[in-house]
Amino acid sequence: MKYIQLPDPTAERRLVFYLAMEEYVAAHLDELLPGNGNKDAFFMWQVSPTVIFGRNQVMEAEVNMPYCKEKGIKLFRRKSGGGCVYSDKGNIMLSYITDTTDVQSTFDRYLETLSGYLKSVGLNAQRSGRNDVLVDGKKVSGNAFFLKPKSSIVHGTMLFDTDFEELQRAITPSEEKIKSKGVSSVRQHVTNLKEYFKRSAEFGKLADIDNFKHFLVSCFCGNAEGGIDTIVLTDAQIAEIEKIEAGYLDPDFLEGRNHAYSLVRKGKIAGVGEVNAEMDIDGGKITKCHLAGDFFPLQDGLDEVLTRALTGVSDDSTSITAALKDIHPEEYVSGLELDSLLKIICGQNLQM
Repeated sequence: MKYIQLPDPTAERRLVFYLAMEEYVAAHLDELLPGNGNKDAFFMWQVSPTVIFGRNQVMEAEVNMPYCKEKGIKLFRRKSGGGCVYSDKGNIMLSYITDTTDVQSTFDRYLETLSGYLKSVGLNAQRSGRNDVLVDGKKVSGNAFFLKPKSSIVHGTMLFDTDFEELQRAITPSEEKIKSKGVSSVRQHVTNLKEYFKRSAEFGKLADIDNFKHFLVSCFCGNAEGGIDTIVLTDAQIAEIEKIEAGYLDPDFLEGRNHAYSLVRKGKIAGVGEVNAEMDIDGGKITKCHLAGDFFPLQDGLDEVLTRALTGVSDDSTSITAALKDIHPEEYVSGLELDSLLKIICGQNLQM
Protein backbone atom coordinates (compact mmCIF):
# COMPACT_ATOMS: atom_id res chain seq x y z
CA MET A 1 0.00 0.00 0.00
CA LYS A 2 1.28 3.48 -0.89
CA TYR A 3 1.11 6.53 1.34
CA ILE A 4 -0.11 9.63 -0.53
CA GLN A 5 1.55 12.81 0.71
CA LEU A 6 1.05 16.48 -0.13
CA PRO A 7 4.04 18.64 -1.18
CA ASP A 8 3.57 20.66 2.01
CA PRO A 9 1.90 18.35 4.55
CA THR A 10 1.84 21.13 7.17
CA ALA A 11 -0.40 23.45 5.09
CA GLU A 12 -3.84 24.11 6.61
CA ARG A 13 -6.63 22.97 4.26
CA ARG A 14 -10.40 22.62 4.41
CA LEU A 15 -11.84 19.21 5.17
CA VAL A 16 -13.40 18.97 1.72
CA PHE A 17 -9.98 19.33 0.09
CA TYR A 18 -9.15 15.89 1.48
CA LEU A 19 -12.44 14.44 0.25
CA ALA A 20 -11.57 15.81 -3.19
CA MET A 21 -8.08 14.30 -2.81
CA GLU A 22 -9.68 10.90 -2.22
CA GLU A 23 -11.68 11.28 -5.43
CA TYR A 24 -8.61 12.33 -7.38
CA VAL A 25 -6.56 9.39 -6.13
CA ALA A 26 -9.44 6.99 -6.83
CA ALA A 27 -9.69 8.26 -10.42
CA HIS A 28 -5.92 8.06 -11.02
CA LEU A 29 -4.89 4.83 -9.30
CA ASP A 30 -3.42 3.40 -12.51
CA GLU A 31 -1.31 6.53 -13.00
CA LEU A 32 -0.20 6.82 -9.37
CA LEU A 33 0.35 3.09 -8.83
CA PRO A 34 1.38 1.65 -12.22
CA GLY A 35 1.88 -2.07 -12.72
CA ASN A 36 -0.05 -5.21 -11.99
CA GLY A 37 -1.55 -6.33 -8.71
CA ASN A 38 -3.83 -4.62 -6.23
CA LYS A 39 -3.70 -0.85 -6.15
CA ASP A 40 -4.15 0.40 -2.60
CA ALA A 41 -3.49 3.92 -1.30
CA PHE A 42 -3.74 5.50 2.14
CA PHE A 43 -3.35 8.92 3.72
CA MET A 44 -4.20 10.75 6.95
CA TRP A 45 -5.28 14.29 7.70
CA GLN A 46 -6.41 16.64 10.45
CA VAL A 47 -8.49 19.80 10.34
CA SER A 48 -9.58 22.70 12.51
CA PRO A 49 -13.03 22.30 14.13
CA THR A 50 -15.43 21.12 11.42
CA VAL A 51 -18.71 19.23 11.20
CA ILE A 52 -19.14 16.87 8.26
CA PHE A 53 -22.49 15.17 7.61
CA GLY A 54 -23.55 12.35 5.32
CA ARG A 55 -24.81 12.64 1.79
CA ASN A 56 -28.44 11.86 2.61
CA GLN A 57 -28.71 13.65 5.94
CA VAL A 58 -30.66 16.84 6.59
CA MET A 59 -28.15 19.40 7.86
CA GLU A 60 -30.55 21.17 10.22
CA ALA A 61 -31.50 17.86 11.86
CA GLU A 62 -27.89 16.83 12.54
CA VAL A 63 -26.05 20.05 13.35
CA ASN A 64 -26.39 22.67 16.10
CA MET A 65 -26.39 25.46 13.54
CA PRO A 66 -26.41 28.49 15.91
CA TYR A 67 -23.56 27.09 18.00
CA CYS A 68 -21.40 26.24 14.99
CA LYS A 69 -21.94 29.71 13.54
CA GLU A 70 -21.07 31.35 16.86
CA LYS A 71 -17.87 29.32 17.26
CA GLY A 72 -16.79 29.45 13.61
CA ILE A 73 -17.06 25.69 13.20
CA LYS A 74 -17.08 24.88 9.49
CA LEU A 75 -19.90 22.80 7.97
CA PHE A 76 -19.54 20.47 4.98
CA ARG A 77 -21.45 17.63 3.31
CA ARG A 78 -19.67 14.55 1.99
CA LYS A 79 -20.66 12.27 -0.89
CA SER A 80 -20.57 9.09 1.18
CA GLY A 81 -23.35 7.95 3.47
CA GLY A 82 -23.14 7.50 7.22
CA GLY A 83 -23.68 9.88 10.09
CA CYS A 84 -22.63 13.30 11.28
CA VAL A 85 -19.04 13.77 12.53
CA TYR A 86 -17.27 16.50 14.48
CA SER A 87 -13.56 16.74 13.75
CA ASP A 88 -10.74 18.79 15.24
CA LYS A 89 -6.95 18.49 15.41
CA GLY A 90 -7.34 15.72 17.99
CA ASN A 91 -9.25 13.54 15.51
CA ILE A 92 -7.06 11.80 12.91
CA MET A 93 -8.99 11.23 9.71
CA LEU A 94 -8.03 8.16 7.67
CA SER A 95 -8.55 7.62 3.93
CA TYR A 96 -8.17 4.27 2.17
CA ILE A 97 -8.59 3.96 -1.60
CA THR A 98 -8.51 0.69 -3.53
CA ASP A 99 -9.18 -0.46 -7.10
CA THR A 100 -11.72 -3.07 -6.00
CA THR A 101 -15.48 -2.39 -6.11
CA ASP A 102 -16.68 -5.21 -3.87
CA VAL A 103 -17.92 -2.80 -1.22
CA GLN A 104 -18.68 -5.21 1.61
CA SER A 105 -15.42 -7.17 1.42
CA THR A 106 -13.41 -3.94 1.11
CA PHE A 107 -15.16 -2.41 4.11
CA ASP A 108 -14.83 -5.60 6.17
CA ARG A 109 -11.15 -6.02 5.34
CA TYR A 110 -10.31 -2.43 6.21
CA LEU A 111 -12.16 -2.45 9.55
CA GLU A 112 -10.66 -5.78 10.59
CA THR A 113 -7.17 -4.56 9.62
CA LEU A 114 -7.57 -1.32 11.55
CA SER A 115 -8.88 -3.17 14.61
CA GLY A 116 -5.94 -5.54 14.40
CA TYR A 117 -3.40 -2.72 14.40
CA LEU A 118 -4.98 -1.26 17.54
CA LYS A 119 -4.94 -4.67 19.24
CA SER A 120 -1.22 -4.96 18.45
CA VAL A 121 -0.50 -2.03 20.79
CA GLY A 122 -2.43 -3.39 23.72
CA LEU A 123 -5.90 -1.98 23.06
CA ASN A 124 -9.08 -4.02 23.54
CA ALA A 125 -10.29 -3.13 20.05
CA GLN A 126 -13.03 -4.73 18.03
CA ARG A 127 -15.20 -3.96 15.08
CA SER A 128 -18.81 -3.19 15.99
CA GLY A 129 -21.95 -2.92 13.91
CA ARG A 130 -21.71 -1.83 10.33
CA ASN A 131 -18.99 0.82 10.56
CA ASP A 132 -17.46 1.36 14.03
CA VAL A 133 -14.30 0.30 15.85
CA LEU A 134 -14.59 0.21 19.64
CA VAL A 135 -12.05 0.11 22.46
CA ASP A 136 -13.41 -1.25 25.74
CA GLY A 137 -16.89 -0.87 24.28
CA LYS A 138 -16.53 2.80 23.36
CA LYS A 139 -16.23 4.21 19.87
CA VAL A 140 -12.83 5.40 18.65
CA SER A 141 -13.47 5.13 14.91
CA GLY A 142 -16.53 5.57 12.71
CA ASN A 143 -16.25 4.90 8.97
CA ALA A 144 -18.12 5.26 5.69
CA PHE A 145 -17.53 4.26 2.08
CA PHE A 146 -17.94 5.94 -1.27
CA LEU A 147 -18.24 3.67 -4.30
CA LYS A 148 -16.76 4.88 -7.60
CA PRO A 149 -17.13 3.14 -10.99
CA LYS A 150 -13.71 1.43 -10.79
CA SER A 151 -12.64 1.94 -7.19
CA SER A 152 -13.78 2.24 -3.58
CA ILE A 153 -13.06 4.87 -0.94
CA VAL A 154 -13.26 4.12 2.77
CA HIS A 155 -12.78 7.03 5.14
CA GLY A 156 -13.19 7.44 8.84
CA THR A 157 -12.22 8.92 12.17
CA MET A 158 -9.64 7.99 14.78
CA LEU A 159 -10.45 9.75 18.04
CA PHE A 160 -7.13 10.48 19.69
CA ASP A 161 -7.52 13.69 21.70
CA THR A 162 -10.78 15.24 20.50
CA ASP A 163 -12.61 17.87 22.55
CA PHE A 164 -15.76 15.94 23.43
CA GLU A 165 -17.46 18.93 25.01
CA GLU A 166 -17.30 20.74 21.68
CA LEU A 167 -18.34 17.58 19.86
CA GLN A 168 -21.47 17.27 21.96
CA ARG A 169 -22.40 20.93 21.50
CA ALA A 170 -21.81 20.94 17.74
CA ILE A 171 -23.78 17.90 16.63
CA THR A 172 -27.34 16.93 17.50
CA PRO A 173 -28.01 13.28 16.53
CA SER A 174 -31.52 11.91 16.80
CA GLU A 175 -32.73 10.43 20.09
CA GLU A 176 -33.34 7.15 18.25
CA LYS A 177 -29.69 6.93 17.23
CA ILE A 178 -28.42 7.61 20.75
CA LYS A 179 -30.85 5.10 22.29
CA SER A 180 -29.79 2.44 19.79
CA LYS A 181 -26.27 2.66 21.22
CA GLY A 182 -27.59 1.98 24.72
CA VAL A 183 -26.28 5.29 26.09
CA SER A 184 -27.81 8.61 27.09
CA SER A 185 -25.46 10.98 25.26
CA VAL A 186 -22.83 11.24 22.55
CA ARG A 187 -20.19 11.77 25.23
CA GLN A 188 -20.85 8.38 26.81
CA HIS A 189 -20.40 6.54 23.53
CA VAL A 190 -16.92 7.79 22.54
CA THR A 191 -13.42 7.74 23.98
CA ASN A 192 -9.96 9.10 23.16
CA LEU A 193 -7.00 6.81 22.54
CA LYS A 194 -4.51 9.17 24.16
CA GLU A 195 -5.77 8.32 27.64
CA TYR A 196 -5.16 4.60 27.08
CA PHE A 197 -1.60 5.14 25.92
CA LYS A 198 -0.84 7.47 28.82
CA ARG A 199 -1.58 4.55 31.15
CA SER A 200 0.45 2.01 29.14
CA ALA A 201 3.95 1.10 30.32
CA GLU A 202 4.78 -0.65 27.04
CA PHE A 203 3.19 1.73 24.53
CA GLY A 204 3.29 5.03 26.41
CA LYS A 205 5.19 6.80 23.62
CA LEU A 206 2.05 6.52 21.47
CA ALA A 207 0.37 9.08 23.74
CA ASP A 208 2.13 11.61 21.50
CA ILE A 209 -0.11 12.12 18.47
CA ASP A 210 2.78 12.34 16.00
CA ASN A 211 4.17 9.04 17.26
CA PHE A 212 0.76 7.43 16.91
CA LYS A 213 0.34 8.77 13.38
CA HIS A 214 3.75 7.36 12.44
CA PHE A 215 2.69 4.01 13.91
CA LEU A 216 -0.45 3.93 11.74
CA VAL A 217 1.38 4.93 8.57
CA SER A 218 4.02 2.27 9.22
CA CYS A 219 1.32 -0.36 9.71
CA PHE A 220 -0.49 0.45 6.49
CA CYS A 221 2.39 1.50 4.23
CA GLY A 222 5.62 0.24 5.78
CA ASN A 223 8.10 -1.71 3.64
CA ALA A 224 10.59 -4.48 4.37
CA GLU A 225 13.42 -1.95 4.75
CA GLY A 226 11.63 -0.15 7.57
CA GLY A 227 10.64 2.84 5.45
CA ILE A 228 7.30 4.14 4.17
CA ASP A 229 6.24 3.60 0.57
CA THR A 230 5.32 7.18 -0.31
CA ILE A 231 4.03 9.08 -3.33
CA VAL A 232 4.25 12.88 -3.16
CA LEU A 233 1.65 14.70 -5.24
CA THR A 234 2.75 17.46 -7.61
CA ASP A 235 1.52 21.05 -7.72
CA ALA A 236 -0.34 20.23 -10.94
CA GLN A 237 -2.14 17.37 -9.21
CA ILE A 238 -3.02 19.66 -6.30
CA ALA A 239 -4.60 22.08 -8.79
CA GLU A 240 -6.78 19.24 -10.14
CA ILE A 241 -7.84 18.32 -6.62
CA GLU A 242 -8.85 21.93 -5.95
CA LYS A 243 -11.14 21.80 -9.00
CA ILE A 244 -12.92 18.79 -7.49
CA GLU A 245 -13.05 20.56 -4.12
CA ALA A 246 -15.06 23.40 -5.66
CA GLY A 247 -18.01 21.04 -6.12
CA TYR A 248 -18.17 20.43 -2.37
CA LEU A 249 -18.30 24.19 -1.78
CA ASP A 250 -21.36 24.68 -3.99
CA PRO A 251 -24.16 25.95 -1.70
CA ASP A 252 -26.69 23.68 -3.43
CA PHE A 253 -24.60 20.61 -2.59
CA LEU A 254 -23.98 21.74 0.99
CA GLU A 255 -27.60 22.49 1.78
CA GLY A 256 -28.96 19.43 -0.02
CA ARG A 257 -32.64 19.17 -0.67
CA ASN A 258 -34.64 22.08 0.79
CA HIS A 259 -38.07 20.72 -0.09
CA ALA A 260 -40.42 20.39 2.90
CA TYR A 261 -42.17 17.04 2.49
CA SER A 262 -45.70 16.70 3.82
CA LEU A 263 -45.12 13.32 5.48
CA VAL A 264 -42.06 11.64 7.04
CA ARG A 265 -41.97 8.02 8.22
CA LYS A 266 -38.88 6.80 10.05
CA GLY A 267 -37.18 3.52 10.77
CA LYS A 268 -33.86 2.05 11.80
CA ILE A 269 -32.55 -1.19 10.30
CA ALA A 270 -29.65 -3.18 11.72
CA GLY A 271 -26.78 -3.18 9.26
CA VAL A 272 -28.34 -0.35 7.23
CA GLY A 273 -28.91 2.58 9.60
CA GLU A 274 -31.60 5.23 9.84
CA VAL A 275 -33.96 5.40 6.86
CA ASN A 276 -36.53 8.18 6.63
CA ALA A 277 -39.16 7.97 3.90
CA GLU A 278 -40.20 11.53 3.08
CA MET A 279 -43.26 11.86 0.85
CA ASP A 280 -45.61 14.41 -0.63
CA ILE A 281 -49.27 13.41 -0.42
CA ASP A 282 -52.07 15.11 -2.40
CA GLY A 283 -55.65 13.93 -1.98
CA GLY A 284 -54.49 10.69 -0.41
CA LYS A 285 -52.19 9.95 -3.37
CA ILE A 286 -48.37 9.93 -3.28
CA THR A 287 -46.75 12.45 -5.61
CA LYS A 288 -43.07 12.26 -4.57
CA CYS A 289 -40.77 10.10 -2.43
CA HIS A 290 -37.28 10.74 -1.08
CA LEU A 291 -35.08 8.71 1.30
CA ALA A 292 -32.95 10.46 3.93
CA GLY A 293 -30.78 9.02 6.70
CA ASP A 294 -27.32 7.75 7.52
CA PHE A 295 -27.39 4.67 5.27
CA PHE A 296 -24.62 3.87 2.77
CA PRO A 297 -25.60 4.48 -0.89
CA LEU A 298 -24.15 2.25 -3.60
CA GLN A 299 -25.43 4.30 -6.53
CA ASP A 300 -27.83 7.14 -7.29
CA GLY A 301 -31.34 6.71 -8.58
CA LEU A 302 -33.44 5.11 -5.84
CA ASP A 303 -35.46 8.28 -5.20
CA GLU A 304 -36.35 8.42 -8.87
CA VAL A 305 -37.31 4.71 -8.92
CA LEU A 306 -39.53 5.14 -5.87
CA THR A 307 -41.18 8.30 -7.15
CA ARG A 308 -41.96 6.74 -10.54
CA ALA A 309 -43.46 3.65 -8.92
CA LEU A 310 -45.45 5.52 -6.25
CA THR A 311 -46.77 8.56 -8.11
CA GLY A 312 -50.56 8.41 -8.06
CA VAL A 313 -50.58 5.44 -5.65
CA SER A 314 -52.89 5.56 -2.62
CA ASP A 315 -51.16 5.97 0.71
CA ASP A 316 -52.07 2.57 2.13
CA SER A 317 -50.00 -0.56 2.73
CA THR A 318 -51.71 -2.72 0.12
CA SER A 319 -51.31 -0.19 -2.69
CA ILE A 320 -47.72 0.72 -1.77
CA THR A 321 -46.66 -2.94 -1.52
CA ALA A 322 -48.13 -3.72 -4.93
CA ALA A 323 -46.48 -0.68 -6.53
CA LEU A 324 -43.01 -1.52 -5.21
CA LYS A 325 -43.03 -5.31 -5.57
CA ASP A 326 -40.54 -5.32 -8.45
CA ILE A 327 -37.93 -2.84 -7.19
CA HIS A 328 -34.55 -3.87 -5.74
CA PRO A 329 -33.42 -1.32 -3.14
CA GLU A 330 -30.35 -3.41 -2.23
CA GLU A 331 -28.87 -2.33 -5.58
CA TYR A 332 -28.92 1.30 -4.41
CA VAL A 333 -28.40 1.14 -0.63
CA SER A 334 -26.11 -1.32 1.13
CA GLY A 335 -28.12 -4.01 2.92
CA LEU A 336 -31.54 -2.46 2.30
CA GLU A 337 -34.08 -5.21 1.60
CA LEU A 338 -37.49 -4.54 0.09
CA ASP A 339 -39.45 -5.90 3.05
CA SER A 340 -37.73 -3.51 5.46
CA LEU A 341 -38.17 -0.53 3.14
CA LEU A 342 -41.86 -1.33 2.70
CA LYS A 343 -42.40 -1.36 6.47
CA ILE A 344 -40.89 2.12 6.75
CA ILE A 345 -42.77 3.61 3.80
CA CYS A 346 -46.01 2.08 5.09
CA GLY A 347 -45.47 3.59 8.52
CA GLN A 348 -44.88 0.48 10.62
CA ASN A 349 -42.29 2.18 12.89
CA LEU A 350 -39.53 -0.26 12.08
CA GLN A 351 -36.80 -0.77 14.68
CA MET A 352 -34.62 -3.77 13.81
